[in-house]
Amino acid sequence: MTAKLPLPIREQYFSVFAKPEPEMVHPDLYKLIIDDGTDVILNEVKRYNQARKQLIREIHDKLSVRQAKCDEAFANEILIVASDAGNNGVDLRSAFAPLYASTAIVAKGWKILDEPISRAGKPELWAGEYKPEQRESMLAMKAQFEVTSEAVEKWNPQLVVFDGPLLLHYGLVPGPDATDEYWQDFKDTAVCVMKFLKLCYERDITVVGFVKRTRMAKLGEELKGSLPTARFVRDTALLDLVLRLGQHTLLEVEPPKGGVVNQYRAAGEELGLPKEAIDKLTNFHSAYIRTGLTTPFRLEFPEYCVKRLDEVATVLFTTSEEDGIPFVINEVDKLTRITNAIANIRSLMLFSKALDLVKKGEMVPEDLNLLALQYGEVWTLREERYFQDVRELQGGG
Repeated sequence: MTAKLPLPIREQYFSVFAKPEPEMVHPDLYKLIIDDGTDVILNEVKRYNQARKQLIREIHDKLSVRQAKCDEAFANEILIVASDAGNNGVDLRSAFAPLYASTAIVAKGWKILDEPISRAGKPELWAGEYKPEQRESMLAMKAQFEVTSEAVEKWNPQLVVFDGPLLLHYGLVPGPDATDEYWQDFKDTAVCVMKFLKLCYERDITVVGFVKRTRMAKLGEELKGSLPTARFVRDTALLDLVLRLGQHTLLEVEPPKGGVVNQYRAAGEELGLPKEAIDKLTNFHSAYIRTGLTTPFRLEFPEYCVKRLDEVATVLFTTSEEDGIPFVINEVDKLTRITNAIANIRSLMLFSKALDLVKKGEMVPEDLNLLALQYGEVWTLREERYFQDVRELQGGG
């Protein structure tokens, strides 16, 4: 059967059992990239470090830094819902096969109290789709808001910790050539966000987005008049010099505006919310907190929750690991992460079932070219990360 398969399929799906060939780089290229390149980068790091220290001296007076308490008794009394979403679709030569899911858990302190709520994304094949990776990310967030709303309805928590930002990235906003399907998914996601925020607002539940990876540069933006390059210096690079363990600060800057916020506001009007409520739900504020020994992390709040920053900081700081990631975020991330192992297993299962259809005469071997990966797409069962993923899936260390 193997000899009759198209060459791309044989190369991709059976090469996983072959011994990998060593990857070589030309010596001259190695010297440019490794030897010389790293020296140049380190010189840039020294200049960058001097610049950010100068910025901090100018920004320091604009910051109000507070110290969070470590209070186990308080943290153990707060009922928390935490949620996360993951995506790891595969780019086939014929189309994009999205793969995404979301999970929500409920906890107090360091203890999970109930079985999680999970939702898998719709199995689809997107042929000729506009920005498929962005659409997949957007639908993963939509699933996360839906699952979180379900968790709030079920457990009625005092605090919701959302793994990631509450505000969709501006890069997901449909462009002029976007498909109708993409536009509809974008609008549906905005409605899901506002339904979730409305639910929490009406129940007076605090909501915070815990953003582990951020490129925001709001502090430097404040100084762009006197130092134009400051606007490109990230907040985390600046606040790393200011915040000590357990400290947090609220950025007193203008809330974000633009296409995403406008869509949220339109969705709020569609839901019949008064203007005052829409303002409180769509004016998002950022704070930074150093919950561990690594970089500060960004917290994102709707306006009505900003007054509870101290309480949220206490809970997150008290229940964080050494790396600064809160317990509930770590736990829900483990349950939701769609690893390379899962993506590869799905691809292998898809190919295996397609072979069965070939045997039954419902497909011909040439049809399997549709399942070949794009050139450069990773397909391997040998890589280190795969075996690490398998151990994690099996509960190993």
